[in-house]
Amino acid sequence: MPGICGITDQTASQDLAHIGLTMLEKLQQRSRDRVESSNSSFGDCWMGRVSLGVVNSGAQPVEVTASDSRAVLDGEIYNVKELLLHLNLQSSMIDPQNHAEILLHGYLKEGRGFFARVEGKFAAAIWDGRHDRLLLVNDRFGMKPLYFTRSGRRLQFASEIKALLAAGNCSTDLNMRGLAQFFTFGHLWCQDTFYAAIQTLPAAACITFEPNTGALEVERYWQLQSQVDRVTNARDQLDQVDRYFKESVDRCSLDTPHLGLSLSGGLDARSILAVMDHHRVNVQSVCLGIEGSLDLRSASELARLAGSQLHPYILNDRFLTNFETHLDAMVHLTDGHYLSQCIVMPTLPVYEELGIQVLLRGHAGELMHMRKAYNFSLDAEAKEIRQEQQLQQWLSQRLQAYMLDGLDQPLFACMDSGEVQDLAQESLREALEESSGWQPQLHRIWHLFLTQRLRRETAMSLVKINSVTETRIPYLSADLVQTLLTLPPDRKLDELIQQHIMQKRFPEFLGVTNVNTGAKVGAGRLSKFVGYGRMRVLAKLGVKGYQPYERLGLWLRRELRTTVECILLDDRCLERGVFRPETVQKVVREHQGNTKNHTFLLMAMMIFELGQRKFVDQRSSQHRFVDSAHQVGAGRPRLTSKTAEPKY
Repeated sequence: MPGICGITDQTASQDLAHIGLTMLEKLQQRSRDRVESSNSSFGDCWMGRVSLGVVNSGAQPVEVTASDSRAVLDGEIYNVKELLLHLNLQSSMIDPQNHAEILLHGYLKEGRGFFARVEGKFAAAIWDGRHDRLLLVNDRFGMKPLYFTRSGRRLQFASEIKALLAAGNCSTDLNMRGLAQFFTFGHLWCQDTFYAAIQTLPAAACITFEPNTGALEVERYWQLQSQVDRVTNARDQLDQVDRYFKESVDRCSLDTPHLGLSLSGGLDARSILAVMDHHRVNVQSVCLGIEGSLDLRSASELARLAGSQLHPYILNDRFLTNFETHLDAMVHLTDGHYLSQCIVMPTLPVYEELGIQVLLRGHAGELMHMRKAYNFSLDAEAKEIRQEQQLQQWLSQRLQAYMLDGLDQPLFACMDSGEVQDLAQESLREALEESSGWQPQLHRIWHLFLTQRLRRETAMSLVKINSVTETRIPYLSADLVQTLLTLPPDRKLDELIQQHIMQKRFPEFLGVTNVNTGAKVGAGRLSKFVGYGRMRVLAKLGVKGYQPYERLGLWLRRELRTTVECILLDDRCLERGVFRPETVQKVVREHQGNTKNHTFLLMAMMIFELGQRKFVDQRSSQHRFVDSAHQVGAGRPRLTSKTAEPKY
């Protein structure tokens, strides 16, 4: 997958480039990927990059020889023209297509304060030769994963965990808190990974590492603020949201050839299409759905109204014939840290076949209608939250993935059910600390959705798509998100904001059925009740187009039965020492016997196990569970609730 990697260690006697190139090799997925790295074989810091060569296409790493500084950047900066003007740099002096060069010049001129001026989706590394230190920095919302591991006066970083593990000098000790998060919430939280020695950057982070001393400092260059504006006229607030959303969509679409949009029959991608400047932007729309589905029908009508060519991709069970291939590829791309049914994997070649180089996605649109935000969806009980204890109780109940609820015995070999729950709750409390003091309490759910669901789950889902095309998320604009947080909660629960945007920008879109309600956008409560009820009845009757496009639980019991058994009942899994063999066997037996539904628990265990085989077993390393001092204890190991690096 495209990404960056690097290493710094001024005490090393070995060739840093050798370690770096080993990591770089793991990032390259295809022979046509562009691979670049530092020229020097020895020295204070080595850097490399793999890219698609589509955006941010200038040669990297970039260097400023006068200060012996260099940088690499994965992803892109959106406000390049503004930054060049601010820095008083002419295009003849700097390559506008080299975003690492812009970031490096900005940092050398203004220090870490420059990062707060940058809009984009990126992760970058800067070697500051003036002070002999390495900086790791990412975008405000942390949507480009970047991992690091530190040992003494050495620090290694990479966009993929597999690259750090492949270097051979990174511990594979398991982080039990990461496992507790994954099997409780369905994704990782905070800065945790499955490995005690490896962490990911927080959002809007600037990590500074000084190899001379081994000192590591973490600074957040930007943070969200919550202050509800109860004075401003409601229409003025909606107009302000519309203005910032329009600016963000323009940044993500203007002057962008080979542009695509993931379009559905919901609100989020529809709103992007509504505000797009169709006189200046040519966009191809892609819709995934089952044959005859309302998603495809609504998306087709939206594309027709906007004059955008729609390319439907029909989802069905044909992908089962290559399920193991898709599962293996998904685990490889996401380092085994993403829980997915693999439905999207066979669609990835579609973007390449259509020549789409930049793909707009509607992620984070839920911030405008938080009644439809997965397990963060707000209900009547959430609106009554006033105290911290109420908030934690609501979140503890709603955010569960319920994978472990059907078990009557512990899943893990080295911790019981109570310990798993304690570690998961510890992660939740730590994540909530960042929004401590926010009012109203309800806004802390918005904050948690941004910092945990989007950064740790959605960002991982984009990793798959980023292997073939660059993705942009117009909803993740600093001004837009900050403005949304000033609105009273009642104004951003349903369709109000996006109805206002479409009424102003493309009113014809209001008449196209919203697949989430079965009614037109802005329809009354009765129309929505009837529309949604109609969809449910037709689904129960088995009417074509109203059935779910995946039936994973049934497939795991039937067509994929052998796959499940070959992975989970294999000696490698049963003897690994992570899961209790008797529990694994019982879970498989109950699901295949149709006495209990363990669909997502089976998938989570298979994904984790395949990740261990691909990234750990190949190193011929034996797993150990670490205690609080990060040592292997005698007998039953004690658990660690933190990773090996200091808590931020």
